[in-house]
This record gives sequence, structure tokens and C-alpha cells, in this order.
Amino acid sequence: MKKLFFLLSFLIAFSCNDGNLDIASFEFEEKVNVCGDINITMYRLSPNGHKEALIVTLTDKQIKNDDLPVLPVSVTEKGLYTVTDRVFKSEVSSSYFCTVVPPVEPKVVKNWKGISGTIAVQNNKVFDEDGVTIIAYEHIVVLQDVVLKSGDESLIFNDTYLFGVFQTSL
Repeated sequence: MKKLFFLLSFLIAFSCNDGNLDIASFEFEEKVNVCGDINITMYRLSPNGHKEALIVTLTDKQIKNDDLPVLPVSVTEKGLYTVTDRVFKSEVSSSYFCTVVPPVEPKVVKNWKGISGTIAVQNNKVFDEDGVTIIAYEHIVVLQDVVLKSGDESLIFNDTYLFGVFQTSL
């Protein structure tokens, strides 16, 4: 009886197939890539194979070259302020994000869309070594209480998540 139980357990354990289950990893390269001037797309790619991207869209009202306070904006499923996590079948490049009409390849395997939460941005002056001359602006983008959905599944960014920091030149 023990042998039969062991054999059945062994068969069940090693015969299960996850069916290419694609789950967001939320491990991304530090670099924030940016496209656009008025409607701005920012994305970070996964470090292994660039098969996943965390994408945030904002406008020039949030990412701007001045240090006046910017009010946080609400994440919407469609519109100007979005958060999306995409898992791709194969490696994705900047041309996917920076073209007016995204290409059909690589195929999107899983698409997590933000349905709630906020995006906060802080814009800071970057000074030259003289401490007087402004040479660029640093932009800090933070996601707060963002909820992503894909079908019946949800991913939740509890509290705050530092999306990233990048600079724009003058």
C-alpha cells in the first residue's frame, strides 16, 4: 500500500504542468526609459531577457522642467494616467514603446492594467558644479496603492512603490 501511495504521489507531482503560466515578476532594471514630449511613456524592463515591462503614462503637466509642486493623478484603465505590467512571449525593445502605433510583435502574453491608485511625481532642479546653473531636472515617479487587474486576477502595490528616477535636460 505504501508503494502504491508513493507511486501515485510521484506521478501526480511530476505530471502537473503549469501550462506556461506567466506571472508578473516585478523585478525590473533600474533604468527608466522615456518616450514622448506631451504624452509621456515611461517603462522599465525586466533584467532577464526583457520579456516584461512596467509601463507608466503621464503628460507634460506632471513631468516638467520646473520644481513647482505637482498634484498626484489617479490611475485610469484608459486615458492619460495609466500603469500597465506586460509579460511578452519574447524580448521587447524600445521601438515597441516609442512608436505611434505599437508593433504586433512580440506577442503580449499577459496584460495587467491599472484600475486604481495614484501616481505622484516630484520634479527637482539639478545644478552644475557651480551650484547656481540649472543643467537638468530630476523626476521621481512613485506609485501609491495601485491595483492592477488581468481578468479575475489582481496585483496590488501596497502603500508606495518607487517606479523610478530619471533626468531630462534643458
